[in-house]
Amino acid sequence: MAPAEGSPLSLRPFPVADKAPKNLAEFIARVNAQPGGFRAVTEDKLRDEIKSRDSINGAESDQEDVDLSHAGVDDDQAKDPIAARMEVLKHIEVASNTANLTLDSLSLLLSKQRPTQAGLTLSQQLRDMVGIGTLGADKLDEPIVNPSRAKDGEEVALGWTLMQINQARDAAKEAGGFLQREVEAESKYWRDVVAVKNSGWFICRAPQSRHLLGVKFGFSEATAEFKNNSLAPMKRGEDGSVELDLGRLGGVSEGLVVTYEKDGKLVGRSVPRRRANDDASLGSRVLEARNTIFSQELWHELTREARTLAAYDVKPQGSKLTCMVDESSKIILELLPLEACPASDDSLPESNVAETISISLHVLLSYAHQCNELMRIRPIPPHISRTRGQQVPALLRPVIARMASMRSVRACTKYVGDIAACLQSAGLPSSFTLKTAQYSVVEAATQGPNQPAGAHSLVRSMLQPIEYNIDLVILPEAALTIRGRTLLFPVTTTFYHVALPTSSALHSACAPYADGYTDTKGLFDYLRTATSRALALHFLAKLSSRAEQAPNNNNNNNNNNNNNNNKWIRSVQGSLVCDAEDDTLELLFSVRDSPDIALAVTRTVVSNGNKSSSESWQWSAAPAGGESASMHDVVENAATRSVS
Repeated sequence: MAPAEGSPLSLRPFPVADKAPKNLAEFIARVNAQPGGFRAVTEDKLRDEIKSRDSINGAESDQEDVDLSHAGVDDDQAKDPIAARMEVLKHIEVASNTANLTLDSLSLLLSKQRPTQAGLTLSQQLRDMVGIGTLGADKLDEPIVNPSRAKDGEEVALGWTLMQINQARDAAKEAGGFLQREVEAESKYWRDVVAVKNSGWFICRAPQSRHLLGVKFGFSEATAEFKNNSLAPMKRGEDGSVELDLGRLGGVSEGLVVTYEKDGKLVGRSVPRRRANDDASLGSRVLEARNTIFSQELWHELTREARTLAAYDVKPQGSKLTCMVDESSKIILELLPLEACPASDDSLPESNVAETISISLHVLLSYAHQCNELMRIRPIPPHISRTRGQQVPALLRPVIARMASMRSVRACTKYVGDIAACLQSAGLPSSFTLKTAQYSVVEAATQGPNQPAGAHSLVRSMLQPIEYNIDLVILPEAALTIRGRTLLFPVTTTFYHVALPTSSALHSACAPYADGYTDTKGLFDYLRTATSRALALHFLAKLSSRAEQAPNNNNNNNNNNNNNNNKWIRSVQGSLVCDAEDDTLELLFSVRDSPDIALAVTRTVVSNGNKSSSESWQWSAAPAGGESASMHDVVENAATRSVS
């Protein structure tokens, strides 16, 4: 190593500082520190100290034939640092050369037996000069062989060999057992994994742990939060069983519970199905995890949609959602752990309603997933952006609309049926027919390549406005059709339109409102008015035809006692017919709805502008609740009876 490469490592000990004062100031400070200072220093005292010091060191001074004055000068001289550095470097270089020569000698000696290994440490200069394997070593004297010691050595070697063989056998046996257990555990693990794969579940690597397999049990079109939580790593247990890591789901299986109440009493409940306690297969656990994340997403979307349905009495109450169906019944939705769900009760009379609502909510969320997938994969016009906001799927709104339509159908059918029953009880040929929309599934063999699946088309048709028709025949000449249409958007309500045949007499007597009716109250008012006026027209025609057929020249003296030949007209009221000559007799046709629907005919005698007497007949839907005679007989009797 050259001297200019850097400072070498110094082996000299740290120098000890000289005790003599360095300068005059230090000397003065030391003197002042002594007792008395400079005032105590005298020439005599200094001479005494010098003599005492010489007497102590006199013997040593005599033995050494050295000039003291020159010795002090030699000790104070420092050694040359450059010379010391070169001396250290020389010793290091000597040690390095000695080590290199020793390594080359040993490497050259070993190159005869192990040339490859020795060539790694042999210097290139020596290799080029003498080559490999040119130096050897032999034994000059063979060691003295002792037979007894050789036999002892063989026995010791045999013992060690047997011990090592036993250890190897035990290790091999233990390793074999371990491998057997591992094979059984791996076989069990992969049997479960293959069974899940064959069941249709998607198997892939876990994103965060690439050495683990995971099963995807969620839905690709779910929201990001639930889509990211829909993959569970499948870890192998000690016994080979598959342990699903469902920590992202909260570690608890949950389900949506739908409760149906009427008048504050429980009448129906839909309880989510859970796997049997003895069913611990991987497929059943994956299915339960799929149902859990689907229920969690369904609950999340229901709570979001409930914020937009406050006008339809959908309100959150703690951890529940309540939806008022009508004044006396309501639906309660709640997400509960499967262990906390109530047991199924078959004695509840309307559990099928709650079960239908639960199935409908699940189907509608699946339909929303499918619509999102179609929007993502199908080509769209370039002016329409694919980036869309996170839309709230319609889940509760279709259920509310369907139940509103069912209430409307029941109310209209009951009211129209009561009117028809009253007319039939009165002996009139009345009838009605209810026609509802029929839904059908498109067969797979008949649908085109670009058409959606039959189930998709069925659900889409169920989300369209719900329509029904009621054909009511009040009288043969007076018929009408009630068309109910329940809309989902922008508002969920039912509109009613009344259509009349071209030959119906109600066009002139009681035409319906062209824009329709927004509630059943207005519709029922029209039905009562139309029925009463249709009856008035019908019996006016009967009375008029009978009056025209009767002879006008006979029994002129008995006109005061017999109204058989009187002419009848319809008043401005529409449902009232009266005597055209003197207005002394009135027949009023009406439909009463309190307390029950009933037809009524009221005969009134008018004297001097005031009602002197009144008589009424009534027909109800129950045969025993009204007149036994037909309305024709009652009207004819009331019209022909003498006024006096």
